[in-house]
Amino acid sequence: MMGISRRAVLGASLALSLAPFPVAARQRSHAATHGAAPFATEHLIPGSPLDLGQVDLTSPEARVVALTIDDGPDPNDLRILEILRQHEAKATFFCIGGKIARHPDIVLAMAASGNEIGSHSQTHPLMTDLTAGQRDWNLAKPNAALAGMGIHPAWFRPPYGDFDAAVTAQAQAHGLRTVLWTADSQDWKGLGPDAIASRVQERLAPGAVVLMHSTKAASVEALPGILESGKRQGVRFVTMTEWASAMERAAMPSLAMLHAPTGR
Repeated sequence: MMGISRRAVLGASLALSLAPFPVAARQRSHAATHGAAPFATEHLIPGSPLDLGQVDLTSPEARVVALTIDDGPDPNDLRILEILRQHEAKATFFCIGGKIARHPDIVLAMAASGNEIGSHSQTHPLMTDLTAGQRDWNLAKPNAALAGMGIHPAWFRPPYGDFDAAVTAQAQAHGLRTVLWTADSQDWKGLGPDAIASRVQERLAPGAVVLMHSTKAASVEALPGILESGKRQGVRFVTMTEWASAMERAAMPSLAMLHAPTGR
């Protein structure tokens, strides 16, 4: 998170939202208020046509984990790319638009490595506190910066997990699918590598979406152990797009049964 914790930002914003008029009360998302999203479409991939309730998580197709790395581009990302290469793992890097021009070489290295790049807004704001115009600007600017490098992101990670239907609709208008996370490393709390690794390893499961930050050196140190633990558990670390495809394949049998004609 950019200098202060998610809890501090949301706490201050929630205090404002609960203040006497004229400030209206605002309902925050499940991920913003609970720290993570359940494996449910409306909370994890809001606005998606994929019904996660139809996914068979016992299917071999579902044995994937989406590793997501937020708040870059950052010099630590180069170390992360090397760790991913060594472990034959992939990730999606959610980049802040305002940092892209400072580290174009890192962004290009991400793209060249076969990993995925997503948008994390231009300035890392609470999106639901913005006007429609401000939200549009925060979505358009990173897309434009990446497009100038030949990169076209498919996913949007709302800062602090803060979104509503208007945010997801505007993201969709920019060609971006919104995604939250099911497993928070809590590296933004200043945890050490062992604590970060333990938190993530306890939450590794088919279909999980893991949240980490490349701005936290402790997360970089924790990453090899996390990847090794996942391999022992028989899950593959993939990009968000690969994760979505795997979830669709894992849902196909149940969807086919749902729509199959009944016998007489």
